[in-house]
Amino acid sequence: MGKPYLYALIAGLSLAGAYPASASVTADCDKPVVTKAQILTGAVDPLANTGKNSTGACVQKPQAAMAAPEKAKPINIVATGSAGILKKAVKGEILPQGESALRDDLAFKYRIYRPEDPNGDTMVLLHGSGQDETSLVSLATKIAPNALLLAVRGRIVQDGTSRWYRRLTPVSFDQKDIHFEAKAFAGFLKQATEKYKIDLKRTTYLGYSNGANLVGAVMMLYPDMVKQAVLLRSMPVLTENTDANLAGARVLTVSGASDQTYAPFAPALETLLRTHGALVEARSIKSDHGLGSDDVKVVSEWLSGATAQLKKN
Repeated sequence: MGKPYLYALIAGLSLAGAYPASASVTADCDKPVVTKAQILTGAVDPLANTGKNSTGACVQKPQAAMAAPEKAKPINIVATGSAGILKKAVKGEILPQGESALRDDLAFKYRIYRPEDPNGDTMVLLHGSGQDETSLVSLATKIAPNALLLAVRGRIVQDGTSRWYRRLTPVSFDQKDIHFEAKAFAGFLKQATEKYKIDLKRTTYLGYSNGANLVGAVMMLYPDMVKQAVLLRSMPVLTENTDANLAGARVLTVSGASDQTYAPFAPALETLLRTHGALVEARSIKSDHGLGSDDVKVVSEWLSGATAQLKKN
């Protein structure tokens, strides 16, 4: 049941004559194709498998001869299964239009996803290179179904794909760009937490590959911003050492045993974080660079214990 129909129901209007016969032609032609975020597998930072609209022109059907208007019939919301939706709308439980729409009012583009039964936790999602802010939503909703999701898009476009900073090779990166984007992201976090009343003490950063690497860089450059993080298929990217104090920060690193590109760097990342005071749990699973059900299981188990401990502090 579409939102225009729902709002008309709430207002007590009849929908039978709300739109002319030709309106459905325009709506069908303009309606975008939407696909769910997918958990991807493949090489380093695989491209997101997002849906695209057909490139063909929209064919308009010839309009039928003008017919006499039919008498409006009342809509039986019980028979159509819409009674429950209407009830939720009246109670304010249905998200307003555009709640998960792409926003560009802050330094980074982002989307907000609110759960039906929020528990006060927040998860900030940072995608891999070649993906976008929707790529980790499916994974995150399985891991933390009651958390507010703040899904952010990297600002750098390199080789036609979105990233968090420029890379020189698959395992070497532009250091000035890392510093610049880490600073911008730290500023974005401050604005977002104020705008949406997010409690940083109950916030987990979930990063994958290139996105996880940025989280690690932010921790080293702005240690007060991140108190709990999950770094999937990550590696250290800063070439210089910092004096970051990560005492009290909790980190889960998950590497893929057959990830020939990033897995060899996992021990160095774990050592770096521990050296600066973070409490690190390192896990290696039977996987390549891609993500799957084992990641959901490992992260969910760790998060249930780590979040409980975080709330005590």
